[in-house]
Amino acid sequence: MKTKLTTLLTLLLLITIGNQASAQARDFDGLWEGKINKDDGSTMEIQLYIEDNNVYATYIDSDGDLAKDLSKEVIWSKGFGQQLNFVWMNSGGVWTETQIFSLVWVSSSKLSVYYVRHVSNESDEFNGNTDWGYTGTGYLYLE
Repeated sequence: MKTKLTTLLTLLLLITIGNQASAQARDFDGLWEGKINKDDGSTMEIQLYIEDNNVYATYIDSDGDLAKDLSKEVIWSKGFGQQLNFVWMNSGGVWTETQIFSLVWVSSSKLSVYYVRHVSNESDEFNGNTDWGYTGTGYLYLE
């Protein structure tokens, strides 16, 4: 009986390790660029640098080099299977915003994006907060 239990526990451990190792089935690393079509009909360009499921916005620095934009802090990032999802939060003065991205690996050079932006503003007039936001979808391409 002890041998069967040990064998069963060993098998369960191996299955668990195998599932953990294969949880992120795709490699999202690289510099990705594309456009998001917002729900109001306009578009916005986006550029992301992804490394080991850590996501960074980018900008061109004073030397003309591409650099990580650390003003938007990734609060949460999780990759699983063919998806990578992350949340940015930012604030300044009387406003706070959250940006939520869901990326799906379409191919080694293309990601599908679903995007939500939600902004709140303190308001004495309304004795609370006002808010606004939008959603969008699009594609990012590996540069």
